[in-house]
Amino acid sequence: MKRIFLAIAFVATIFTAQAWTSVVDNASYIIARKYMTKQALAEYNRLLALRQTVDYKWVADDAARATLDAELRSTTTCEGDIVVRLEKAVEVLCNRANHTPGEQYKALVVVQKLIVDLHTISHIAIDGIEQSKADFSFTWTAGKEGSKKHEKRGSLTWHKLWSSNFCFWHQGWSSEYYAYDIDLRFGKQREALMQGTPRDWAHDMGVLAKPMYDWAQPGMVLKHEPRLNLEDVHLNNVAKAGYRLAYLMNTILK
Repeated sequence: MKRIFLAIAFVATIFTAQAWTSVVDNASYIIARKYMTKQALAEYNRLLALRQTVDYKWVADDAARATLDAELRSTTTCEGDIVVRLEKAVEVLCNRANHTPGEQYKALVVVQKLIVDLHTISHIAIDGIEQSKADFSFTWTAGKEGSKKHEKRGSLTWHKLWSSNFCFWHQGWSSEYYAYDIDLRFGKQREALMQGTPRDWAHDMGVLAKPMYDWAQPGMVLKHEPRLNLEDVHLNNVAKAGYRLAYLMNTILK
């Protein structure tokens, strides 16, 4: 099974890897491809093969947020909101015949990237919680409490913690192996995780994010053990992004 998954992933990487994407992004794309229908996967590959020029700085915007109200609902119609941009890109893919190849390709790139961003804690902004609306720096410590290693400290930002720090701990892992390991852990939950709409998924992420802001503050000290515990949240979110991207593609690319 592992060999089959890695073979699929190798082919997937040819189509999905871009210079601006991360190990995390590509792991979600690889997981998604595994669970696309044959028809959806064929159309997905056709769209990616269009290879139009896209302003990736606009697509990969670290400052972009999915904004939720105090009840953790996504109700905004703001043009820059992640969910709104995602819905508009989905609309283009649903009506491909009415759009140019360049518009179709850009829409697919946007959907891929924004699904990952939507499942990144640092991209979730909640009304009434100011620190959720912008990135902030904090200090981390290494090692168990009381150990000599615990004396080691470093600086990190909230966004880097969720977007790249956890996969940095596994520097020898490729996107393919990262995807394989994550899917092995969460694959049995796939059917339950993949249903819904982008606004449902934004609410799901808000439920995860809100309690974190009871302790996540600019200038905080994040100790080693709590930081380790956050990795499970991160890995589950990477899995959700992959399964939900597959669900979208299977629904749209018919």
